[in-house]
Amino acid sequence: MEPIIGLAGNLLEERNSSGIERSYVNDDYVAATARSGAIPLILPLVRDLRLVERQMEGIHGLLVPGGYDVDPLLYGEEPRAELGYVYRDTDLFQLETIRLALKRRMPVLAICKGIQLLNVLCGGTLHQDLSEVPGRSLKHDQEMKRSVPSHTVTAEEGSIVRRLLGASFPTNSFHHQTLKEIGEGLRVTARSADGVVEAVEMDGFPFVVGVQWHPEMMMSGGDAMLPLFQAFVGAAERFMGEAT
Repeated sequence: MEPIIGLAGNLLEERNSSGIERSYVNDDYVAATARSGAIPLILPLVRDLRLVERQMEGIHGLLVPGGYDVDPLLYGEEPRAELGYVYRDTDLFQLETIRLALKRRMPVLAICKGIQLLNVLCGGTLHQDLSEVPGRSLKHDQEMKRSVPSHTVTAEEGSIVRRLLGASFPTNSFHHQTLKEIGEGLRVTARSADGVVEAVEMDGFPFVVGVQWHPEMMMSGGDAMLPLFQAFVGAAERFMGEAT
């Protein structure tokens, strides 16, 4: 039986439709999850956070997708001029999904904004814009096809990402915020050549991995990121077996 992966939903505001909002995740996440042998299930945003625990009762792994900028008030900072669009309700909902997943020792794959929320939940902070990062020199918001890698990442020895993807590998890049102070329990396991944090992992858990790039987008262009998703789904299968 395939494990069920919960995809923590975003809200999309239809600005030309009288403020109508839609619950969604990008289809790349759905396709990558299904291709890796799991059943994707979108968890729509709810503002009553008491309902989130019930939402997550039937899933075996949590995928936290990219999205808007994280509200800096959530990590004790005031908004800087470079901050982009913020939707606090999505932050609070997705933070709660991560909190509950960690409480249950459920496998977590946190992508782009997801790695940032994971860090904030653990007490870490963010650079609100890459211009704040000392020595930053690479282009981290590529202007090319989304499935095509644009810079390389170097992984630390003993890390999950190194075991799955290699010591150095190319990734795509679509972000202007990044991790600053690293949260408690997290370990940086990959960086770009200019020192920007590209992956973190949580030791002592079966599978908690955050990546700054978009492996789900790269899946439409080849199999380079398939091992990452397959390892995540494999961890979800083991979680499912332990729960039954």
